[in-house]
Amino acid sequence: MTNDKPNNDNHIKHIRQTTHVSDQGIRFAEFELAGDEQDISLPDKQSVMLNQEQEPMNPVAPTKKSLIVKPQQPLDMNWGEEFRYVTKEQQFVQKARELAWHVEGEAPFVAFKSYWPTYDQMASDQFKWYFYWREEVRSGRYPDTDLSYLFVYFYELIHGVGWSDPLQGYGLMEQAWAAYRKRYAKLDTYLREWLYDFMIVHSLDMPIRETYERFPRVLSSELKEREWKRRFSLQPIELTWDLLLDLLDYDVEKSRFYQESGRKDLEQYAPKVIALVDSYLAKMKGQRFIDRFQPRPRQVKRHLFRSAVYDHGLYGRNVVLTVVSLSEYAPLRSYITALVRLTENKLRELRGFKGRLRGADVVEPKVEEVITRYLKKEIQEQIEAQRIQAIPEVQIDTGKLRRLQQESDQVRDMLLTEEAGRQAEVINSQPAPESAPSVGASSGHSEDSGASSNMAVPSNGRSSRKSAAKKPDVFQAVMDFDADPYELDSLEVRDQLDEANVSVHSVNTEESESEAANGRSMEPSGSADDRLMESMGSLEQDSSEVGGIHVIDPHVVDVEALIGMPTVGEQLWQWEVEDEEWQELAERLNPIHLEVLHALKAGPNRSELQQIAERAGSMPALLLDEINEAAMDTIGDLLIDGEAIADDYIDMLETLKSV
Repeated sequence: MTNDKPNNDNHIKHIRQTTHVSDQGIRFAEFELAGDEQDISLPDKQSVMLNQEQEPMNPVAPTKKSLIVKPQQPLDMNWGEEFRYVTKEQQFVQKARELAWHVEGEAPFVAFKSYWPTYDQMASDQFKWYFYWREEVRSGRYPDTDLSYLFVYFYELIHGVGWSDPLQGYGLMEQAWAAYRKRYAKLDTYLREWLYDFMIVHSLDMPIRETYERFPRVLSSELKEREWKRRFSLQPIELTWDLLLDLLDYDVEKSRFYQESGRKDLEQYAPKVIALVDSYLAKMKGQRFIDRFQPRPRQVKRHLFRSAVYDHGLYGRNVVLTVVSLSEYAPLRSYITALVRLTENKLRELRGFKGRLRGADVVEPKVEEVITRYLKKEIQEQIEAQRIQAIPEVQIDTGKLRRLQQESDQVRDMLLTEEAGRQAEVINSQPAPESAPSVGASSGHSEDSGASSNMAVPSNGRSSRKSAAKKPDVFQAVMDFDADPYELDSLEVRDQLDEANVSVHSVNTEESESEAANGRSMEPSGSADDRLMESMGSLEQDSSEVGGIHVIDPHVVDVEALIGMPTVGEQLWQWEVEDEEWQELAERLNPIHLEVLHALKAGPNRSELQQIAERAGSMPALLLDEINEAAMDTIGDLLIDGEAIADDYIDMLETLKSV
């Protein structure tokens, strides 16, 4: 069905619209153009707008919205900044700078564990604890905390948060590491590398404060080579057994000598031999290992602050370093290996172990001779020390000595009491004199004549003695049991005191026995007291003549008089040297050593050397070893070769002379 109905309501001229309706009820619109529209001129925009303004506004008619969209003002936007991608590390750095000086009050500890911890992963109570704890750490106090809090703190320091000078930042990192490294061993793995990167980016030249007994497997090659260079630059070289193993081209721990009996010797002497040879080469040739075996430097690329939350836009992602690879330099490794093989062969020979290793013939003969003399001397001293240590110690029971002394004192008192009783009986049996002058000549003290009725006047005119009822004064050498029983001087003094006591007791015993047998009366001139005092006086005189003890006080023994006596006939020497090392050597040598050197100035002299050793109570070989030991510690070389002065040092002894 078609319904053609023209639309005459169309207000546009020259256009006719017809609507068609199909059988299905679908309407179609048909437009017809007159064909003359191409000559019609379109009105301009201004005239249209004027016509619209002139038309009166109908307040009743609804307002139609204009179809013309006015352009908006251009947006003031930085498309590069507003729509760029912000990484997790950059977000952390931005927030860290905002919270650089944020402080929280005292808060309870809250556990916090995260793989790469940041502020966004913290809860409110963790946030409060962290900023309270961080202020404590900045103040020098280090309360216990979790490892994740520590990592956040180190991330801040890496990005310059919390310090104004790079040295201050380095110090804060190192102090926190030292405070918590015992609790968290994992910190060593990261902080060694981060501190090294911190030094690189801030151009710091800080010393290595940590020394390694053995390099960790996680340590970077740059840090390892830096430590090798430091150790080879020290004087003397500092190498441990574990570090020395990294320089060898063979596995010395699989050696039969090492596994059976030589482990202790190799681990003790091999590092010392390396240091000895380095000092010898520096002295004789002016070249140390680090100068003689100097590899070419190479450049390596290092990744900064690995395994840290680090914004590489701050210092860069990588840095190029110049490294000297000492540990990988083949000539150095070959020479060190030959020295260790030679050391093992010499130790096998000195210990009586069969078999020798090959590959030690590349060492120079003079260097081999120095190593041989050093090891021979060390092993001989070790054997002698073991022999002395095997001798059992002599221990003295001081309690038993005290008991013996008490018993000796009791016997002495009993003898003196009996002797005094006999004297009293003899005096009482004599007739009383008419006048008794009271002069105590024997003791040197004046007595009152009327003070005692027991005083007797001797018929021969001698001065009277004291009353027999009063004990005579006896000088006794008392042993000092408070002294150290293990000191030789104290033991000698006690032996001499024991002999003195025995002599006193024997005198008293002989006097009492002889008087009892003969039944004679006691005369003043031959009394037991006088004879006892005479015997004690003679004992003091004899002991002083032979260099024994001097009994001055009954309870004092002058031990210092027996120690430090000057040596009779000791010769004085003068040695004028300008070098500090030789001056130190001259100070360490005693007059006996200087006499040996003076005797060897003209060449080997076995007979005179033997005489000097006998006077010193020693052996020639021991004196020569003592001189060489002092020389190794001061000038770094052996002064005596065999039984003669080394050719290189004969001129240095020209100024040695006796005074």
